[in-house]
Amino acid sequence: MHSYEGPGIFEAAPYLREIGRGKGGSRALSQGRARELMTAILAGEVSDLALGAVLLALRMKGEEAPEIAGFLEALETHMARAASAAPGWVVIPSYNGARTVANLVPLLAMLLARAGLPVLVHGQASEPAAGARARVTSATVFAALQVPSCASMEEAPWRAAAGLPAVLALQTFAPALSRLIGLRPVLGVRNVAHTLAKLVRPVHGPSLLISSYTHPDFGRMQAELFRATGGHAMSMRATDGEAVVSARRAQAIEHWNRGTCSTVVLAETVARGAAELPDPGADATAEWTRKVLAGQLAVPAAIQAQFDAIRGALH
Repeated sequence: MHSYEGPGIFEAAPYLREIGRGKGGSRALSQGRARELMTAILAGEVSDLALGAVLLALRMKGEEAPEIAGFLEALETHMARAASAAPGWVVIPSYNGARTVANLVPLLAMLLARAGLPVLVHGQASEPAAGARARVTSATVFAALQVPSCASMEEAPWRAAAGLPAVLALQTFAPALSRLIGLRPVLGVRNVAHTLAKLVRPVHGPSLLISSYTHPDFGRMQAELFRATGGHAMSMRATDGEAVVSARRAQAIEHWNRGTCSTVVLAETVARGAAELPDPGADATAEWTRKVLAGQLAVPAAIQAQFDAIRGALH
């Protein structure tokens, strides 16, 4: 990150006086003020000291939908986008990686792409947790499937035309946001950049965002955001942190479109533990995914149901 001194530095103190007064005293920024603050942050105009204070203050206060909407507006001018595609991109942010169950995001993306839907999966390698088994990212599984990450946004439409998902690293299309995520080891906790990454759509034209949440508060904030902005999205409880339904239990998906929500309930069609899932490792997951795509193994019923829901939302 950059350090700035002297004239021209963005004055963050007025914003900190709103968000940094602690429990009971802090208040959310308006959408416009949030856009101003994030625009300066992404442009590198906020000193390291002020940036750390802002990110920690937002973390302690809690994220609210108007702020996130403003931050996302600021991000619009600080990222590259893939060309529009019909009937609209399916955008799947994938940032957690799987640790306890197999990561089925690549399988879902491959099924959608093979059916002719343009799919863009974006992510960033998760920071390894100390003393815990490393998470298997979607990018790692895609690499084992010989579907490498795109070198540029221009490659995305070519991948879609070839019936493959466009896999993109956050650094490729939003380097400023990627740098903010990279501050986690310095701050010791995640910051608002992680939330933005899970909500960003780096595409032109219509799109369907496949989003997820782990904590109920984040789910409620997402719902308020989708209601206020009218964005087309599907939101669900995350499976090991990823936006893919569990292959072993019933699950509900909220389908947001033009500010209204309809709930799709995926009935439990397999008994718990009945689905033949692979070991969570990247190679084992990739090999199992190949067999499913080749018809040698059945698509888990819940994944098929999520696939049908997504395809139906775009037609």
